[in-house]
This record gives sequence, structure tokens and C-alpha cells, in this order.
Amino acid sequence: MPGQFIQHTFAGGWARDLGPTTDVAPGRDAFVEIPFLWVADNVLYELDGGPHTVPGTSKINSSALQSGAAIRGCFDYWITGTSGSPEQHRIVYVDTTVKSDDANGTFTNRFTGLVANAVPSFSTFDDILIIAYDSSDTPDSWDGSTAQTLAGSPPNFAFSVSHKNRQWAAGVNANPSSLFYSVSVNPEDWTGSGSGSIVIDPSDGDRITGLISHKDELWVFKGPHKGSIHRITGSAPTGDDAFARKTFIEGVGSVNHNGIFKFKDDIGFVSPDGSIRSLSVTSEFGDLREAALSWPIDRYLAEELKHDTLKECWAVSDTHRAYIAVPVQESATNNQVLVMDYRFNPVRWSALPAFGSAFGPTSMMFASDPGNNNDHRMFFGGNDGFLRRSGVTVFSIDGSTNIPFKVVTPYLNYRISKQLKTIEDISLGINPANEDDITVGYIRDGEAEQTVTITQTGAAVLGSFTLGSSKLGGGRFVDIFDNTTTGEFRAIQYRVQTGTLNEELELHTIGATIVGGDFAVEN
Repeated sequence: MPGQFIQHTFAGGWARDLGPTTDVAPGRDAFVEIPFLWVADNVLYELDGGPHTVPGTSKINSSALQSGAAIRGCFDYWITGTSGSPEQHRIVYVDTTVKSDDANGTFTNRFTGLVANAVPSFSTFDDILIIAYDSSDTPDSWDGSTAQTLAGSPPNFAFSVSHKNRQWAAGVNANPSSLFYSVSVNPEDWTGSGSGSIVIDPSDGDRITGLISHKDELWVFKGPHKGSIHRITGSAPTGDDAFARKTFIEGVGSVNHNGIFKFKDDIGFVSPDGSIRSLSVTSEFGDLREAALSWPIDRYLAEELKHDTLKECWAVSDTHRAYIAVPVQESATNNQVLVMDYRFNPVRWSALPAFGSAFGPTSMMFASDPGNNNDHRMFFGGNDGFLRRSGVTVFSIDGSTNIPFKVVTPYLNYRISKQLKTIEDISLGINPANEDDITVGYIRDGEAEQTVTITQTGAAVLGSFTLGSSKLGGGRFVDIFDNTTTGEFRAIQYRVQTGTLNEELELHTIGATIVGGDFAVEN
């Protein structure tokens, strides 16, 4: 019986909650869309859905800060000034200090003697950097020259944001449900005329956990026990446009301030239950967990997250994706990075365990990089005292640790599980980047995994990398075959992995020749 060569394309991201198997059947054009992936480790997606090895990292500072203590917070601070020459400073909170550099990798102490391992927050107002902590330390400020306790007798808040020409703050232990605001256009006056506070449901058993300015309103999140979200409208304490509070929803809230992030025209946030949600989806579906952005991986989150340190989570968006650093498997700090690619609808997920195992990203920021033509890229504060840039041309951690690409499909039965089928060959459709080996595995029903090795046939790698762009030969696409594959099955799972230092893989299709056989009911 003649076989059919089937090209498998990628129509979805990591989605463990959809189960280990799926029904697919080729049409006349012999193409099959794999609706989701069982594993998507250390990959980002091309626009056609193909997984691509995540670019590597390099260290900003040459030696570990504070003897290798965890960088609990990082921030891209710009001073606009009046000279037309803005200044960039990268801020890190590590151990008991706040440090800054001049975008050159040399860090200087700005504040010392702080409570170790607190969770910081950063905000700017009129060139003033405002730093707060979820500890007994009072909020601080730095303007590029003077480092001091934030002026104006502010409450001892844990986080703040600028909104409507005022600084807004919360997280005060003595007043957990109170939202404070400064005098207009003065983040250093918290007691004068025009300053004040708004109390939000003080009897609900929760505290304010996060703030964000969005669409001309201030959004206030409470948690972590019951959860609620509120909107502050208006622009002044009194008058025709006076501040007013409206409850957006009850039963959903944020676990912390740093887990709230902007993406597209929406706001995402990490909930106390570990799910990742958005305002728009919450508005449409309420507190239904199945409607969360993270519904494809909620089982993984429920089983793996360390919930009692989830307040350490940190979320940041670049222009295409949101990166969410979380603690898993009993870790006291963040040691896994989840990636949500919001160019797709629904969003597509992947994970970066190589980053977690190498340096456990405890904080993140998206910032311009003066060392690389001021390109904007992700930066990661590690649990080892190093700040790292991502998106560098090498595909390794700091040039020395491998980033293993791993993609696993669900089991595919080609719509007829009763029919025995035989695989006769296998291929990968790639944009070749080097000459390294790719391990292609396949598991037939409950049998042991079989593997073959396919070698990329690319020439020398170009000197720059932009995800989504061509690498070699004008975006050259090739199918590379192996005809040693064989075996009978009802359902088959494909696995593609790499293991060489600095190896890059851009995978667009998995091909296989499948021959139909007899129907059988024997187990």
C-alpha cells in the first residue's frame, strides 16, 4: 500500500492541559497542523508558528555583585534633564544595597544597609527615581546625584506608580487597604494640600497588592485571599472630575505589584492561584479560571508553582511577548521563565528552563542596550549577582552553557486509532543556521523512544540575529531527510532536540511518510 508524505506544521504552542494526544488527518495537500505542543522548552516562535531556539545571554557586570547574591529587582532609569542629552542608569537591588551603573556595567552603591531579600518596586516622576520595598525600609529616591529617603513624609509604602501627574502608592502594613496619593506634580509632598488617601474595602480580608495606570484610569488590585480589582477615575480630590472608585470585579486579583504587565492594549497579571490573566478576558468571562490566558498550562502551574513564594514573581513585556519569572519546584526564588507570545490569538506559550537552571531570573526589565546599538532587549537579574542581556548572537548562556532546544508533539493517530500504520522516513523543514546535529525521536504507542540524527546543512552563521528574520541564503528553507526510520504504530509522538553549545535551530515543519495498514483491535 503506497504511503503518504505528510508535512506537519505548528498551529499552537505549549499546552499541556489539552492532553497527551490529538486527532489529526492530512488533507489532499498532505499537510497536518499540529494544534499544540506537549513540550516547548527554550524556544520562541516565528510568525508561521515554527519554534526557534531562544537567543542567548551575556553578562553586563564582569564580577558578581555582593558576592553573588540574588538581584531581586532591576530597572531602566533615564534622566531626561534640560540639556537634550538624556542619561541612562541601570538600577539593581541586590542583598542589602541599591546600585546603579552609567550603562557601562560598573555598578556603584546608592543605598546600603537595607533589609536583605525584600521585594523592591521602581517608579519615576519628573526625573526622580522612587524606590520602595516590601520591608520596614522607608521609600528612597535618587535623581542622579542625591540619594536620600523620599522627601515629603510619605507613608511607608511598598510600591508606587505615577498617574494623572501624581504619585500613587500602597502596600502600607499599617493601612493595607489604603491607597495614597501625593500633591499634584510633586512626588515629594504627601501631606500638603491636594494629597490624600482612598480606602478600598477595608473589611474584605485582603490588602492592596498592585497598581497600574491604564487608559486614563488607575487600576488597583487586591489579594491574596479573595481578590478584587478596582478602578480609580477622575483627576483631582474634589471638583467636577473628582476621584471616584469603581469595583471592576471581585474574586480575581493580583499576587503582587511586579507581576502586573502591559501587552498590546491590555493589562496582564499573575493571580494568587498562579494563573495569568488579563483585564479584557476577565471583563468578558469573570473569574472563570478556564478563561485565563494561561489555561493551556494551568495544570503545569498548579503542580509546579511554589505558591508561598509566588509574591517573588516578575513579569515584563517586550514588543511581542510577555516574560513571567516564577518559582517552581520548591525554589525560594524565581527559577523558571514562562513566555507568552501575544502576536497569536490565542496566545502561545513556551518555557525557558535553561535560563532558570543557569541563573534563576529573579527580576527582569525591557530596556535599550548601549552596548548593542541601543537595541531594545530583555535584561535578567540573576540569583548569582549578575545582570544579563538577552538576544545576543550566540545561542548559549554567557557563551559557556548550552541552551537545549526541545519540542515534543502530542501523540498523533491520524484520525484512525484502530488502524495500524507504519512510518518509513522522517524529515525536518528548517532554515539552516549551522552544521550541528539535531536529534529526532519518535515514540510508537508505548514502545521505547527511537532516535535518528539529522545534521543541519547551513553555511557560516551571519553576525547578527533578529528573531523572525532570515539567517542564511535569503531565508533558505530546506527539508532534510532520514530514511532509516521504521516501525508500526497506532499513534506516534515526535521529539526534536539539540544539545550542542551555541547551536541554533529554526524548525518550521516535521515530515514523515506514513503507510496505512490493517485495522486491528489487539492490545
